[in-house]
Amino acid sequence: MSGKERRMQRIFIGPQRRCLMTPLDHAPWLGPLQGIHQPKEIVQKVLAGGTNALLVTPGFLKQVASLVSPEIGTVLRVSIVAGPSAEAIQETPAATLETALRMDVDAVAVSIFFGRGGESGIMRWMSELIESAYKYDMPVLAEMMPAADKFYQADAIAHVARLGMELGADIIKTNYCGDPVAFRQVVDAVRLPIIIAGGENKKGEDKVEGTINLIKEIVAGGASGVAIGRKVWQDDDPEALVRKMKEALFLE
Repeated sequence: MSGKERRMQRIFIGPQRRCLMTPLDHAPWLGPLQGIHQPKEIVQKVLAGGTNALLVTPGFLKQVASLVSPEIGTVLRVSIVAGPSAEAIQETPAATLETALRMDVDAVAVSIFFGRGGESGIMRWMSELIESAYKYDMPVLAEMMPAADKFYQADAIAHVARLGMELGADIIKTNYCGDPVAFRQVVDAVRLPIIIAGGENKKGEDKVEGTINLIKEIVAGGASGVAIGRKVWQDDDPEALVRKMKEALFLE
């Protein structure tokens, strides 16, 4: 088994090879929000609930590394948006592959938000990172987000997700279009593990109910996992919510 395969098996677990990821990487652009302002506290809660993967920045990981056991998939965000900056329209490189190797993570993550400008620069850097990561069997997660006016449209999601595949990414993180049948075109176009971002609940839906329904729908649509952040760590009981999410994701 290659190093990449071992890393991927920590991110995608069980016979279904699925991923329950908790993103904790929001502070660079949103600040120390309630829920992630105490890194160790929230990590203890989501791990107790059964999350099997974390998406974190280098600094956040330094704070919580002692709590993260070897079987937990650790994905290191190596691009960020600095919220206080007047130039905070697109991701910018923030860490290197050497950082990821030194911190012994299981994948690196880069985001591209289309329609904001600056896509060509971060796409070029992503391509170079993918080439370098290949030499070390380090998986690359490409978070590919459509332009704001097409944020939840299946064809736009399929296009940007396919672009991530064409660049050589190993995992795609993107939006869910709201319909499992329509989402199949994304899955069919990419043929890589797809992790769905948390997104918004449907109008009138209870937050917890909406989160569980989202998981059931994305499984029906062929996605390989979810990355749900704020809905989890701003919940009154993150541990209990993660436990319910895990049950829904691995129900089959």
